[in-house]
Amino acid sequence: CHKSGGQAASVNPADKAGRVWQKYFKRGRHPVDTGISAADTSAIIEYLVNHAADSDQPAAAVIPK
Repeated sequence: CHKSGGQAASVNPADKAGRVWQKYFKRGRHPVDTGISAADTSAIIEYLVNHAADSDQPAAAVIPK
């Protein structure tokens, strides 16, 4: 969904703080069952947290609009 032509907007990890990303997924806020494995979901969350607004490298993940 987050790729070109998908229904969801692009995701920019630096739009939120790391703890906000963690809470988002912990609370099941992602509305679609994507069939993504638990390991892949963990990797996605780790990426979002590592490049979140309050991380050491937020600019590394900025996606042009």
